[in-house]
Amino acid sequence: MKILKYSILLSLFLTCFFIGQVKAEIIILENNEIVQGKITQYTKESITIETDTETLEIPISNVRLIDYLSTAQKYQQADQVGNKFILYLKNGEIIEGIITQFTNEFLTIESPEGYGVLQIPISSVNFMTAGRSNIDLNQRDGIGYVQRRSTLDSSSGLSSYSSNQISYKFFLSDDMFGNLLLAYGSTAYGDNKLQIMSFDGRMGWVIKEIQNMQLYTGASLGYMQIKDDSQSLDGSGIGYGVFLGAEIFFHGLPNFGFSGEIGYSTKKVDEYEISDLSISSFPAFSVHYYF
Repeated sequence: MKILKYSILLSLFLTCFFIGQVKAEIIILENNEIVQGKITQYTKESITIETDTETLEIPISNVRLIDYLSTAQKYQQADQVGNKFILYLKNGEIIEGIITQFTNEFLTIESPEGYGVLQIPISSVNFMTAGRSNIDLNQRDGIGYVQRRSTLDSSSGLSSYSSNQISYKFFLSDDMFGNLLLAYGSTAYGDNKLQIMSFDGRMGWVIKEIQNMQLYTGASLGYMQIKDDSQSLDGSGIGYGVFLGAEIFFHGLPNFGFSGEIGYSTKKVDEYEISDLSISSFPAFSVHYYF
């Protein structure tokens, strides 16, 4: 009953936290004007859309397309930027930009943000790759499995345990996602047992996209129950932490994301405060199917 109570409270907290992230539609007009908001009415002659500042009635004849997943504008912007490349120079420097000229002796690369133009000798280039990301997870959901190996730092010393987690991951935009995790872990050391059950909510932000890989970071908040025979501990409490990870997508499996993470968390259970480190050689592995 106590577990159910805390789980409901945490679910309500997460619902309130994400409630503002409603899906908005984007209408692209024939004159290339973009209108973003919530469509409230369709008729044969017009579409009514509520924006942040006003309500507009747009004739059907003026509408080029309606984008329900907020992805068309992203592709339009990518086409305007052009072919972006990443250059890896022999001196270890990495340069990202748009190649505007290419000869047998040198290439010219321009910053997409307008910071300047560089002319680089071909002899100084180690290799180069296309820099445009092929990942599009905006407002997509994923279900998956997480296997995590962590280290529990307690007064009796360090002890390692593995936990299997069921994961539900949902992207709110191109670079922000939420994640719900249900986990159970158990280990034995000597005659003592350590058992942990947790329900966590996480918020993450994509900090870098490199072709089919995303680097991300975030924070978590959750409820847990722990039973530790070595410290005569049997109680429940709240935990919070931070994490850093990478998720990669393969061309042959475009709907599957494979990721690994490291992280640190602190858990408060009754009068005990526990730090949990996931910094082993392979601390966490997860796979999600996005639909």
